[in-house]
Amino acid sequence: MTRILPLVLTGCLVFAAAARGQTIGVVMMHGKTGTPAQFDALAAAVSAAGFSVERPEMCWSRTRIYDRTYLDCLSDADEAAAALKAHGADAIVILGMSLGGNAALGYGAQRPGLKGVVALAPASDPDRLRRLPPVAQSLADAQALIAAGKGDQKRTFNDFNNGTQFTVTTTAKIYVSFFGKDTAGEMSANAAHLTAPLLIVSGDDDRTQRDTGALFARAPHDPRNAHITVKSDHIGTPTASVAAVVAWLKSLSP
Repeated sequence: MTRILPLVLTGCLVFAAAARGQTIGVVMMHGKTGTPAQFDALAAAVSAAGFSVERPEMCWSRTRIYDRTYLDCLSDADEAAAALKAHGADAIVILGMSLGGNAALGYGAQRPGLKGVVALAPASDPDRLRRLPPVAQSLADAQALIAAGKGDQKRTFNDFNNGTQFTVTTTAKIYVSFFGKDTAGEMSANAAHLTAPLLIVSGDDDRTQRDTGALFARAPHDPRNAHITVKSDHIGTPTASVAAVVAWLKSLSP
């Protein structure tokens, strides 16, 4: 887990947010097959603005991909939030990129009491992925394995990341938890169940963001909600979002 905390000066933690009456910590969840380094520029800027940051390696990282079910993966973010609170944060913002953005919506729907939810280029929409023949075939295979009592055995299944097909080795139960019709990762449903304000940042050259306006519209009304478009492709969104994310975080504690 990569941690960035505000500087210590004369024995005191300096938090810009604390000066506004609340200390905000930000959990950043990287994208599919990514690493916490995906947020190097964003984490540095958010930390410099006075917010503490935790960047856990999620269960869909390059080395771990799908070693837990979708809901169990959220415990990685729980641990990061607990670490932030242990270092003085009394409010948590959950932020994610791509599949991490999907998970930020899922986390926000599952965990009340957040200060905010930030989804950068939210993607890996299971409803859309199920329509792709390679994923549909793998999903059928996984469901057959579960029906045969072999849901905990590892197999190779098809997946896509930003339009590129690849294979993953995981159990049928875990695969279905991400792609099945009953997945907890349905972005539209999760957006509708948020209890915290939402920021979505989309790149203007990102084909995964075609339907994000409709996704944003599903969120409960909050005057702090915002959907911002930046000049970027999918991969570049975290860096391109720096100014927007920092400004929005500051607006949460006026």
